[in-house]
Amino acid sequence: MASNSRLAIAIHTAGMLAFGERIPLTSQMIAESVDTNPVVIRRIIGNLVKHGLVEVKMGTGGGSRLTRKPEEISLAEIYLALEEGEIFNVPELDDSHGCQIGKFVRPVLRKIFGEAENCLIKDLQNRTLQDVMDEVRAKLPNNFCVNEAK
Repeated sequence: MASNSRLAIAIHTAGMLAFGERIPLTSQMIAESVDTNPVVIRRIIGNLVKHGLVEVKMGTGGGSRLTRKPEEISLAEIYLALEEGEIFNVPELDDSHGCQIGKFVRPVLRKIFGEAENCLIKDLQNRTLQDVMDEVRAKLPNNFCVNEAK
């Protein structure tokens, strides 16, 4: 079963921007830290820009920056900015589907999964980007600099 890593990459990206301490970081720099293609980072940053969490400066010396302090950005905002849709997809069955269990289990699962996603969002609303950064910072050497992230 495939898993989706976009939320982890988006939080990592936002964290890199926060660790940048107001130094614009390019998608290439962030991609190297995340170990992905810069296009993936640019798409995620595009979503974060669309939702007002990040601003981008084009041209020489340009890059991306958070629009607010990390303690003011909840993980739920980052999650919702990705516009992923439902976490658990329950495919629709048409009326001609022959199995009665198949027809009736789907709405039940949609309800259960919707409630689970609401709980996840509520939990993420109580956690900030700063919370993640604090835990990461606690593990870094005292003399760490963003330019050494590679």
